[in-house]
Amino acid sequence: MFLKIIQTSKTYNFTKGLLISSAAFSAVAICYYFFNMAMGIGVASGVLIISASDIPGNNKHHLYGMLTSTLLAVINFYIIHYTSINDYLIFVTLGVLVFLNAYIAIYGFRASLIAFSGLMTIVISFARPLSGDEIWLNAFYILLGGLWYITLAVVFGSFRTRQYSEVLINECMELTAEYLKSRVAAINPKNRREALSTHLNLQNEINEKHESLREILLHQRQRSGGMYSKRRQLLLFIELIDIHEFAVANPYRYKNYDSGSERFKAVTAQIALAMNAIADNLLLMAGNAPDKTAQRSSLQQAEQLISQAKNAVKSFENASDNEQAHNEALQLKYVLDYVQNQYKKIKLVGAILRSTNTKNTLEINQRDHEKFITAQDYSPKLLLENLSLKSPIFKHSLRLVFTVLAGYLIGVYFEIQNAYWIMLTIIVIMRPGYVLTKDRTKQRIVGTLIGGVVAMGIVLLTGNMIVYMVITFIALTLSITLVQQNYKASAAFVTLTIVFIYAMIAPNALEIIEYRITDTIIGAALASIANILLWPAWEKESFKTLIEEAIEANKNYLEEVRIFYHNKVELKTSYKVSRKETFLAMGNLHAGFQRMTQEPKKQRQNLDQIYTIVVTLNSLLSATASLGTYTQIHKTTDASKYFDTYSFAIQNELSHCLNLLKNQQNTVYSKVNLEEAKIYLQETFERLQLVAALDVETSEIQEQLKEVRIITQQLEWQHSLAVNLHSGIKKYLESEHSI
Repeated sequence: MFLKIIQTSKTYNFTKGLLISSAAFSAVAICYYFFNMAMGIGVASGVLIISASDIPGNNKHHLYGMLTSTLLAVINFYIIHYTSINDYLIFVTLGVLVFLNAYIAIYGFRASLIAFSGLMTIVISFARPLSGDEIWLNAFYILLGGLWYITLAVVFGSFRTRQYSEVLINECMELTAEYLKSRVAAINPKNRREALSTHLNLQNEINEKHESLREILLHQRQRSGGMYSKRRQLLLFIELIDIHEFAVANPYRYKNYDSGSERFKAVTAQIALAMNAIADNLLLMAGNAPDKTAQRSSLQQAEQLISQAKNAVKSFENASDNEQAHNEALQLKYVLDYVQNQYKKIKLVGAILRSTNTKNTLEINQRDHEKFITAQDYSPKLLLENLSLKSPIFKHSLRLVFTVLAGYLIGVYFEIQNAYWIMLTIIVIMRPGYVLTKDRTKQRIVGTLIGGVVAMGIVLLTGNMIVYMVITFIALTLSITLVQQNYKASAAFVTLTIVFIYAMIAPNALEIIEYRITDTIIGAALASIANILLWPAWEKESFKTLIEEAIEANKNYLEEVRIFYHNKVELKTSYKVSRKETFLAMGNLHAGFQRMTQEPKKQRQNLDQIYTIVVTLNSLLSATASLGTYTQIHKTTDASKYFDTYSFAIQNELSHCLNLLKNQQNTVYSKVNLEEAKIYLQETFERLQLVAALDVETSEIQEQLKEVRIITQQLEWQHSLAVNLHSGIKKYLESEHSI
């Protein structure tokens, strides 16, 4: 428990929570000492509003985002107060402002945080009615609070960015280690479905961490000297990408394991133990157990298990006396080769972590690395393009407008005290997707109840204002620290913060707890109802698009692998970019599928067929990555025209899949005859086997034999997957039309 607290205190989220709490409390203290408490509360409100848009990334975008958030907050505050003189006018204004602020989210994640800051300002503006000069004065306080927080964020920016990237690197290492272990767990048929589901979830999380790290590390110009820590992080990031891609590129044929001999399964289990030990070593490096003795012990255990696995594979190969046993021996050697290579890569990660040699630098072409960063389109055209019920953000904005207005009317009609908490609950809970809104609703209610009970206990025990102040500071810090990791706990700490802020101002703390719980339940209920009834965004509506994007990305990646196999020169940027895009597209597909599994039963028809499509596409990615990785790390012969024949046949099947999804019946594709290619590859393999059998067993012949076997198997597997995908999509679309 104590170790977990220490680890949490070192995280970026805790630092951010501490910065926000310190900025808010210092604003109150300074204003109270030199001016008055009202000014302090206004400035602190500005700090809390603008801090919502504080997310690391490109320095320019980071600063501009917070400045935009500040300007938007001031404008919203002015408009709400100047239109509150008339009930009808404020009702219309509230609806328009909520829509316009929420609609900003079409410009990406940072824009969605700016939108949230704007929405918070709109709601908080209802906390206390103002008039005349008070409006200008309090808007100025919000401006001061925003500028005060931006100043502190910029001053501590370098430290926080470095800490953020370090946390991301550690999280990426942990997820990669868990990903390696999930592949091992899937060997057991009893655990396979669950392990594969975990496997897909982890792959999506890894993709998200990779995107964040690209934004942080590749946006910064690489310099020498003081920038060594960033260079080291970049080296670690590159190695972690290689480990992940190498894992994806070496899929285990579970069907072969199920149909294999008992000796084959026993040796496979020994190799799996070695792979688990390697993954455990990577977990230790991530900081879960910083003890160097434990790391050395783990490394020695991994080496010992690899040695035992090598001996087991060698014994199996020597005892092979039939064709099935020979094939199993080849499979075991292939898997063992993968494990040994992963071990080398993870040892290199350890060496980079221990390294203090600033001479080991890495140069990255500025133009090239910009291609790896997913650029956000800020074109005004997006505003018009998304004005449709096909746009999730447009539907979310409309849904939010009606729900917030409903909350406002309930508060006015029943004269609920602090009724703006209903609207605040709605904007905090509601998200464009059904699943996230549902989860946040449950967690918000439970967290608020827990926070209310704890607050009530403290209020009954003591009325000491210093105790309340300390609790408020700690609760505010922890509510921000835990908002991403544990939303339920974060909601509990938010409730504690609000209750004790009011308890320091007014004596009726117990009533505040009652109002807080009541308003939260009303807001959560409205959000849940609107989430189902008002233009719900079901995953099935956009899933075809996700499949299309995944197929298109796989097709482009396959073409880049084909080109590289022909040229065999240095890996081009286009190859790496296509690989990244494929991983991201597959990550989006996995995430969409996982969200679909949590939707109401009537909204997730054909789930088994969709699961088959997702798994098939994931296997296709693995097969393509395997082919690409093999050609990179092995000296291969010149690609024949029959390699192209297979590649074009696979791409042809993928084009047919896209044709079905886009309903383009008139598109014509040339047929590809694979018989000649199959005969050529089989004859080549038999010829090399004959040469090897005539005691001309040179290492070159063995490598060529291995190359033909692996390339042929990969091409046949890819083509089989593409055909199965075509068939699966056809069945899925037929089922969709029949509903």
